[in-house]
Amino acid sequence: MKVVTVGVDGSPNSLAAVEWAADDAARRGAWLRIVHVVDRSPYRFVHSPQLERQIARVTGQIMSAAEKTARHRRPGLGMRLEHREGRPAEVLRRLAAESSGLVLGSRGMSRTAGGILGSVSTQVAGHAAGPVVIVRDRPGRQVGEVVIGLDDSADCQRPISYAFEQANLHRAEIRALHAWSLPGHTYAPEVDYDIHAVRAHQRAVAANQLARHRKRYPALPVFDDLRSAHPVEALVEASLRADLVVVGAHGQAGSMVMGSVSRRVLRHARCPIAVVRPCARH
Repeated sequence: MKVVTVGVDGSPNSLAAVEWAADDAARRGAWLRIVHVVDRSPYRFVHSPQLERQIARVTGQIMSAAEKTARHRRPGLGMRLEHREGRPAEVLRRLAAESSGLVLGSRGMSRTAGGILGSVSTQVAGHAAGPVVIVRDRPGRQVGEVVIGLDDSADCQRPISYAFEQANLHRAEIRALHAWSLPGHTYAPEVDYDIHAVRAHQRAVAANQLARHRKRYPALPVFDDLRSAHPVEALVEASLRADLVVVGAHGQAGSMVMGSVSRRVLRHARCPIAVVRPCARH
């Protein structure tokens, strides 16, 4: 059975993530798995019945609030609640590998609350095998647009596939955003480019990346958005009127490192962001 996993820590952002995850699970016909991870490492030298009672009490409150939020959002949705222990980023990365998607709030509560730290979202998004959606605010009115950030790498295919899947689930259109800029030359700053040839090349790059996904979803509206702009600025601007922005997690240092574009978009975007790693290379 398909499952969508959401990590919670009791913060407003994590409850917003619960709502987004509940919607996603309902659209997919999947179960919703609500997970709270307790990190005991700060207390490894503490042996206190009072601490155990405090952890149990806070965990119960967090899970109760998350369950109530999910049931109010999607009555009748199948769900299960799980309490895990360990380092939150490591636990959540493992759960992401066996989920249709992992959903997290963009900022969490402090470790003293036994919950997920805000930085965990970034740690998980850069390393998880499955798609990770970072949610900033509670879902509002649907705009009807999913944005995918394109580039010319082979690593782009899996994020594109996820973006088309989400647009199909949302009954939304795809905005395929390919932002590019002319290269600078330190020793020849006056190089004169044929801008028409450059645009034609970038258009061909975008068309090639999208070709097989258009065939798979022939009825899905796709808007080609090619811009001479910095990709971070273009994606953040597009997030102002999108339901979801999808970016790849690849960086120049390898597939286990989230690229600088993804990190900066994650920090500044105004709508939920899905970070999708490329398939593992063998």
